[in-house]
Amino acid sequence: MMVVYYLFGSYLLGTIMTAWLVGKWYGQSLQQQFSGNLGARNAGRVFGKKAFILTAVGDGLKGVIVVVIGRYIGYENTIITWAVFCVLLGHLYPFWLSFKGGKGVATIVGALITLNTLYFSAFIISFIVATYLLRSATFGLCVALILYSAVVIFAGVLPATLICSIVLILWKHRQNIKERLI
Repeated sequence: MMVVYYLFGSYLLGTIMTAWLVGKWYGQSLQQQFSGNLGARNAGRVFGKKAFILTAVGDGLKGVIVVVIGRYIGYENTIITWAVFCVLLGHLYPFWLSFKGGKGVATIVGALITLNTLYFSAFIISFIVATYLLRSATFGLCVALILYSAVVIFAGVLPATLICSIVLILWKHRQNIKERLI
């Protein structure tokens, strides 16, 4: 029963939208600005660098928190990666905002850092190289997530639920990917 509380609590944690709180702080709704997305990129575009950093850190901490709590309780990686999936679902689809949240980048990055620092290093290097070569941080991120998934699958160290989380983020970025390829 504790696992159910952990997973449900992870979803609820994900629904705490840092960008929404930052928007309230500035007296505006980010859902009405530019992309309408409740993520760090939109917060930065509307309110500046400080809002970007606050939102990215706040959203990243959601991923860190579910992994740290899972490890503290003693859950195996399969359960923890299910919690990562749940926190992402909460961030992407918060029930209290008509299921319209962010795109999950900072949240998955926080989780990846905490899950395995070595593999996260590979993610960062591939992100930097892909961003430089492709001249797009969003597209570089997508490439880095795909490469990270390949490494994790090849190494066989993290459960498939983590791959599901990455696929979910790529799905949320499908319009960005389509625009970049056209």
